[in-house]
Amino acid sequence: MIKFKSVITSLAFTAGLLCSFSSWALNITASVNKTTVTKDEIIQLKVSADEKLDSDSIDLNTLSDDFYVSRPSFGSSVNIMNGKRTDSSVWTVSIAPRKTGTLTIPAFTIKEAKTSPISLTVTANAQAPKTKDLIEIRTKLDRKELYPNESTILNTRIIVKVDPRLLQNPSLTPPKATGLQLDPLAEPKQYQAVVNGVESLIIEQAFRVTGKASGDFTINAPTLSGVVRYGNRQGNSHLISLDDKPQQVAIKILPIPENYHGQWLPTSKLELSQHWQLDNNKPVTKTSVTINAGDSLTRTINVTAAGLTSAQLPNLTIENPDAFRVYNEKPSFVENDNGSISMNLKQVLIAKHSGEYTLPDVTLQWWNSRTKQAQTSHVDGLNVIVKPGDNPEVAVAQPQSIPPSNANNNAKNPSSNMDTHINSGIWPTLTAIFAGLWLLSTIMWLRARKQTSTPEQVSIKSEMNDNLKAQLIKIVQQGDSIKAQAILERWLKTEDVKQDDIKMIREQITIMNQALIGKEPNDWDCSELIKLIKNARCNEIRKDSYLAKL
Repeated sequence: MIKFKSVITSLAFTAGLLCSFSSWALNITASVNKTTVTKDEIIQLKVSADEKLDSDSIDLNTLSDDFYVSRPSFGSSVNIMNGKRTDSSVWTVSIAPRKTGTLTIPAFTIKEAKTSPISLTVTANAQAPKTKDLIEIRTKLDRKELYPNESTILNTRIIVKVDPRLLQNPSLTPPKATGLQLDPLAEPKQYQAVVNGVESLIIEQAFRVTGKASGDFTINAPTLSGVVRYGNRQGNSHLISLDDKPQQVAIKILPIPENYHGQWLPTSKLELSQHWQLDNNKPVTKTSVTINAGDSLTRTINVTAAGLTSAQLPNLTIENPDAFRVYNEKPSFVENDNGSISMNLKQVLIAKHSGEYTLPDVTLQWWNSRTKQAQTSHVDGLNVIVKPGDNPEVAVAQPQSIPPSNANNNAKNPSSNMDTHINSGIWPTLTAIFAGLWLLSTIMWLRARKQTSTPEQVSIKSEMNDNLKAQLIKIVQQGDSIKAQAILERWLKTEDVKQDDIKMIREQITIMNQALIGKEPNDWDCSELIKLIKNARCNEIRKDSYLAKL
């Protein structure tokens, strides 16, 4: 009897231990708020554990193959009631099935504990909106036929017809094309607008499409991928996946014609124009012009082409006569609103010698991609008559030799054998005296004229120097570095400026050129150069140099 009681006691103790160990084990459960759902419908998945755990104790990535998964929320708590402690950890996540049929939420494992799998029945949602009802993509290609190195504009517009705040993980993919070069013209532009009565978000962007080699090509339009949270009248929420399959735009690149010779310049439209300008900014409207030596003549040539970039425009080489000193400014480029590009080429020509010259015509050959024919654009040259400048070189006339008198010729003539003595009397002596007096009076008159004219010449020269100096200051203020350099050379030729001042002025002119027409133009202050010009010192001139030497 005693042995029977001990056995019963041992069994009871063992059962108690087993119950205690069972209560110490981790318990986890998984549940959803509904098991029959429609495609893309949002339901709540809840995973609970009776221990205090970390948020990363469970792996929810196994859901991503069949479900859209939101960011999970996690919470843990500790409750003590009547001296008994209770721990809990809860994960809550929104999921939406990607496809129809029977889907299974897999079991989750924490430590050695597992949840039970959950089966869902997913049906199609006939009332769910399509991607085109939420997002609309429009494209416009200006031209569908190009030649190699020619370009056109692709305008794209994405219309978002839902509240942008409902978009989750949106991603904008730019257009793509194999065998073509696509370059964005600007950053995407976003704005609100009403489209067909619906307030929408508009995303616009333009791209330059350039052909490389001939053939047929396809451009994939831009796409907006992501999901849209959408609610119906029954209060159910759905995640609508945006279809990221792009629209396709066809384009054809034609081959270069075999019979075309010369530089390849394909464009649908090219305009070549020019204008001439004198020193006083007066335009030249005739085919011929007259200027003085030392004056400048400005020629500005403009090339505007459609479907080309600045790198594709040609370098214009103009062979000007050697009688002109030519200053070429760096070409400037402007992108026009219609997508075309304009190049401005400026030349300043300084006449060095007097005479009549012809500045050359400019001819540009290009391929008209609309008419599919070679075409030539032309601007005329200019006939220039250059007169001597303000300080022409004066040619000193050489004194003419006085021919010997007939009497001397006869006296030295070997053919004369006459030995005859002729007495001329007093007349030769008187003639010599009158000739000497006439020569002396002529010399005195010339010296007197020189003395009276020199101050006038000095005054005229000084006035001319002041005009050139003022003109130079005005050109510097206008920022025309090429013309300023030309006027500077003319001023230094007419005024004897000290070498130290010349050196400092030339240094400032060099800084001006680098700032205004260098590779990297920047702002420049002209005050220092103007100050040097105004304060330039001249070498002293001796006053007695104008007096006639006795």
